[in-house]
Amino acid sequence: MPPVGPEIIQWIRQMNAGDQVVAYFAYQSLLEAVLHSSAPDQAALQADLANALGAALVAQSSQGTRAPAASSASSNLFLAAAARRTIPFQHPPRVRVNLARLLGYIPHEAAVPHLAKALGDPDAREMARCSLELHPSERAAEALISALDAAGTTFRVGVLNSLSRRKGAPVVAALRRAAEDTQPEVRLAALLALADFPDPSLDALLEKLPVARARLAESLRASGNQPAAERLYRSILASDAEPPQKKAARLALGIDPAR
Repeated sequence: MPPVGPEIIQWIRQMNAGDQVVAYFAYQSLLEAVLHSSAPDQAALQADLANALGAALVAQSSQGTRAPAASSASSNLFLAAAARRTIPFQHPPRVRVNLARLLGYIPHEAAVPHLAKALGDPDAREMARCSLELHPSERAAEALISALDAAGTTFRVGVLNSLSRRKGAPVVAALRRAAEDTQPEVRLAALLALADFPDPSLDALLEKLPVARARLAESLRASGNQPAAERLYRSILASDAEPPQKKAARLALGIDPAR
């Protein structure tokens, strides 16, 4: 039997079964197959599973047929209009979301291109973002950076939160650009994300946001840069920061918080 047998395709189709017991069994069967591929010596099987699940995730239906309406897009006029302009997917939203979730359990590089493409799917993109968030590949970070140009403030904020868990100069550069975005929610999310990177020079961007400054100070302390963290905590004490941030600074400096 090949590494990925015909039962994988069958289970993918059965996830859309009208019988919920069948659909649940199909998903659990796929999950078990994915988890069994996680051993270090199973890289080839991981790649095969990633390609099988990923191909189904982004597969488009044949001309003249339409998949069920995208439920998450229907509440957003822009996303609903965008969905109508695209070729319908072969599998319905709930199946695509499950496929994106399953790909998140596969740390192989082969999963990334499919998840990156799914970031353009109005229904599956949120799960694709979550799956890319913790993927070890640098290409996952690149896909998330590209997604910052997508439509939807809420989605872009989610992407920024995902990028705060990544590392590297390209990520920091993307967050710096987002900190100048026209949408205030995006700017705030970018600044808070930057505070998770232990770089003292970032304080110049965060000086008007005490919550982010306190977060940056803790990031510096956790990274071992105690002198920079102490300087920042003392700067917070000397500023007009709110009482909770000043209390956190006193505690970090070993000063009686009641003072």
